[in-house]
Amino acid sequence: MKESQTRSAEHSQRRRARTRFVRRVRRRRRAGRASLWAFRGFLYLLVLAAFSALMVVGQRIHAPDWLRERVASRIERGLGGLQLEFGDVNLIVHEGWRPRLRLSDVVLRNASGQEIARLNDASASVAMRPLLRGRLQPKRISLSGAFVTLRRDADGNFALAFLDGASPLREAPSLTQLIEQADGLFLRPQFSALSALRVDSVTLAYEDVGQGRTWTADGGFVQATINDGSLRVSTGFSLLGGRSYASTVEANYTSRIGLPDARFGISIEDLPAQDIAAQAPALAWLEVLRAPISGALRGSVDGAGALGPVSATLQIGAGVLQPNPRTKPIPFSDARTYFTLDPAAQALDFNEVAINSDWGSARGEGRAYLDGVETGRLETLEAQFRLTDLQINPDDLFTDPLALERAEVDFQLKLDPFRLRVGRMTVWDEDRTLRLSGGLLAREDGWQLSAEGSMDRITPAQLLAYWPPRLAPKPRDWVTKNLTAAQVSDIDLALRLEPGQSPVMHADFEFDEATVRYSRHLPPLTGAAGHASLLDTRFTVMAERGRVITESGDEIDAAGSAFIIPDIGIKKAAPGILRLQGAGPVRGVMSMLDAPPDPILTRANLPVDLAEGQVTLTGTLALPLKKRVQLEDMEFHFTGAIDDVRSEVLVPGHVVRAPRLSVAGDQTGVVLEGNAFFGEVPLSARWRQPIGKGPASRSRLTGQIEVGPELLQELNVGLPPGMVRGRGVAELSVGIGGGAPVRIEADSTLQGLVLAVPQLGWSKPAGRAGQFSLSAQPGPGGGIEAISLQAAGLRLAGSIALADGGGLERARLSRLTLGNWLDVPIDLVGRAGGGLDIRVRGGRLDLRGATFGPGGGGGGGPAPRIDAALDRLQITESIALTGFRGRFETAGGLGGPFSGRVNGQTEVQGQVVPRGTRSAVVIQSGDAGGVFRAGGILKQARGGSLRITLEPTGAPGFFDGQLRARNTRIQDAPAMAALLNAVSVVGLIDEMSGQGIQFAEIDGRFRLSPGQITIREGSAVGPSIGLSLDGTIDTVRKRLNLRGVISPVYLLNAIGSVLTRRGEGMIGFTYRLTGSTAQPQVWVNPLSGLAPGPLREIFREPPPASAPGDPAPPERPDEPDTPSILDNRPGEDR
Repeated sequence: MKESQTRSAEHSQRRRARTRFVRRVRRRRRAGRASLWAFRGFLYLLVLAAFSALMVVGQRIHAPDWLRERVASRIERGLGGLQLEFGDVNLIVHEGWRPRLRLSDVVLRNASGQEIARLNDASASVAMRPLLRGRLQPKRISLSGAFVTLRRDADGNFALAFLDGASPLREAPSLTQLIEQADGLFLRPQFSALSALRVDSVTLAYEDVGQGRTWTADGGFVQATINDGSLRVSTGFSLLGGRSYASTVEANYTSRIGLPDARFGISIEDLPAQDIAAQAPALAWLEVLRAPISGALRGSVDGAGALGPVSATLQIGAGVLQPNPRTKPIPFSDARTYFTLDPAAQALDFNEVAINSDWGSARGEGRAYLDGVETGRLETLEAQFRLTDLQINPDDLFTDPLALERAEVDFQLKLDPFRLRVGRMTVWDEDRTLRLSGGLLAREDGWQLSAEGSMDRITPAQLLAYWPPRLAPKPRDWVTKNLTAAQVSDIDLALRLEPGQSPVMHADFEFDEATVRYSRHLPPLTGAAGHASLLDTRFTVMAERGRVITESGDEIDAAGSAFIIPDIGIKKAAPGILRLQGAGPVRGVMSMLDAPPDPILTRANLPVDLAEGQVTLTGTLALPLKKRVQLEDMEFHFTGAIDDVRSEVLVPGHVVRAPRLSVAGDQTGVVLEGNAFFGEVPLSARWRQPIGKGPASRSRLTGQIEVGPELLQELNVGLPPGMVRGRGVAELSVGIGGGAPVRIEADSTLQGLVLAVPQLGWSKPAGRAGQFSLSAQPGPGGGIEAISLQAAGLRLAGSIALADGGGLERARLSRLTLGNWLDVPIDLVGRAGGGLDIRVRGGRLDLRGATFGPGGGGGGGPAPRIDAALDRLQITESIALTGFRGRFETAGGLGGPFSGRVNGQTEVQGQVVPRGTRSAVVIQSGDAGGVFRAGGILKQARGGSLRITLEPTGAPGFFDGQLRARNTRIQDAPAMAALLNAVSVVGLIDEMSGQGIQFAEIDGRFRLSPGQITIREGSAVGPSIGLSLDGTIDTVRKRLNLRGVISPVYLLNAIGSVLTRRGEGMIGFTYRLTGSTAQPQVWVNPLSGLAPGPLREIFREPPPASAPGDPAPPERPDEPDTPSILDNRPGEDR
């Protein structure tokens, strides 16, 4: 009291004027205490007044001024220096005669006069027993309309005030100690009879400076009940927060008055989780929830004032887990927990935790250790839980929630920032064990997630059960459709999520004894073992072991093959990549190449068993992951090798083999290349099968093949031995399949080849180049459709048909030219027993340059026969046979009969007789005059028979000939007329002008050379005249240079011919003919007639010399060595 008076004196000048009622009260208080007997008298009076008020029980009595003063004074004594102001005072006597005093508009001020509290109403019932003893003590106090401010500073100290902004009435380091300070009030003597204190219509403003938040509770109450030295305080408030629901808090506190140990309980309903977490460090882990919580807490305080175990039951309503506004909320429908807080151990024992949400549900129990709560801030929560009845379906990732049997989890939780680290989580599901770990961090820009998991062994179906359909759907779909009948093991999973970025996922697992389908058109991989992995957006399946059983029944070893989805994030038609490693028989690989969507071999009309051998392949196939994939959607390539290749299909009827071929291909075609053998013939080849839509694609074999006798034997062409020798190279192209027969095309320079046709006297040495081309169709009914050759002066073009049993059936050459002497169409026809026939179907043959060889028949085969039908057979520059027909044998040389017309006029027959490398010709005709005329020898000759023999000399185009004509007439011959006129044989001139001069015999020997006839010795005799003749005839310029002897009246004059030359008589005249054949110049020596025949040689000029370049005539009999069919004819004059 003294301290209060001292403070009042120090601030007396600052105090406001008090009301008169207050001054009276203070004046009476300064006058001193009334004597005890006076006070007791007042009580007696009050009791007397109460008894006098029996008639007014339950009525409100307005207190007089003296009573107001007495009440105010009495109350202030118990307020420890505080000043009390109030408005009206009413006295109410209830039944039971317990009076009740009611004050209105109550204001409480401190010693300095500052208002510190205000109440709407304050009432108290008086304790009767103390009242009878003269003490005015309240029994029950009831207050209404209080505004209470509870402030918690940053250090956790509490201050209690009863007006907003007013100085605190109480301060304490903790809320418990603040409550304990109320014990002092109830220990005061004036409140010794108090049994209950209740405050209604309380508005509570709670300010937490550390949290920076203020809560306002309205419509609250506080009730203190004292019973037998025990104090029980209960309170309840409705919390205002601008939410769609109201929150209520009720609490109770029970203790022995004056002692620190106590029990307390708190009940909450729909209180935000963050509000709870903000006030209880041990429950700070609730601050990440955005949900209303209802429940109850029960605890105690020990004698030292320390908090004892606290049991709590919390029912959490629908809400989300969201540490900060930027993190995506994780929803749940409800949760509940029952736990006990052990402050000494700083641990939470969870007897039950249950949560239900659209993401799943679980039940569990465990223990959590708290770090930092002693400082008022939860730093770390480390917990171990056992979970049961797990149902998991986060964000509807699964079609149906994933049910798991049980789990154990160890985790650590930090709140600033929110960080959840799972060190170990083991999930048991039947006989499977899943191990998980990871962390969840709430960053300012969103969630950061890291998770790892592993599992030992499951089946593909079980794997898919744990794999959400929406998480990496493309790899999951691939596994669903393509990985069956497998044992999956060593499953590892990792997931990373950064704010604002797509999730990064890694998963891998091993598989064994699996059936893997990598294409819906191809047979699956069986017995496969390998691993699959998902790294970010790349999905890979690698088969380290496996085989493919193709439709052909062959087995392909596919170890090392892989399937890849490079980017699983592509929504539509994501690309897939198949990397193939394969080894197996050719037939099996071809069977796979012949699979849809483009059966390559079927479209090319090729069988899958087109070759034998072992294939090793490495390839890549890229295709979109969609339905109905077409060839144009694919992109692929592969490389490899085929060993021990053998095929009788690529070239029908022939074996193609190779020790090793390389193979490559893409969406445009398949290629095989390398060194091989066509039969036993070496070749370097490249085979390509186009791929694509459209008409049936035709494959093509190109390369180089060795040309020689072996190739001809392999093709069974049937050419005579020796025609082809040596080794050459041909460029080869073979068209295969495509709905058409096999076609071979070849071209060669013939370098290195020795070619020869002995019958034609032609050959090509190995060092001389040429040109050769061939187009052939092998197999039954096939042949060489086109062939051409140009080499060493020989040209040919045509086609060759092969016999069914092999060998040559017919070579039809549209043109065969050799040098400048042969230009004919020709057929080479094979014989059944071997050999061939030559059929000339026209053209031209010039014997002047002919180089016929010695003939065939050697080398193991019969010599060819020749049937010739020439348009023209040129014998000399001016003599030719047209319409030539002949049939010749070539054994030992060219020989055989023929017929034709001399220069297209007079018909002759003849025989060709072999003469070494050339041929002799015997010609006969029944019209000698016609032959002479047609040959341009003697155009005035008429009739008679003729035989001419031509023997080839050493030089081409030169022949030595013999002529024999019988019974021929010469009529109107200018040269003859000039000669007869020169010797004045008038009768003979007249005879020649008539029927002509008849010659019974005409004989001669001559040299036939290109452009000239050299008459070495000739004679013509008849009844009227005899002639001898030698000299030259230029057949090109039509010039004569002849001389001889003319003997008139040869029938008589011939008596002396035995002493002269044939055609000369005893009397004869020498002559000479020169100039043109049409107008010759004649010179006769008349004196020669005076000389008898033997002496005529004196006047004879030397015989004519051979033409330039003429070889010396061979020494031979007058007749050919080889008999002719024209020789020894009956009746002929020898």
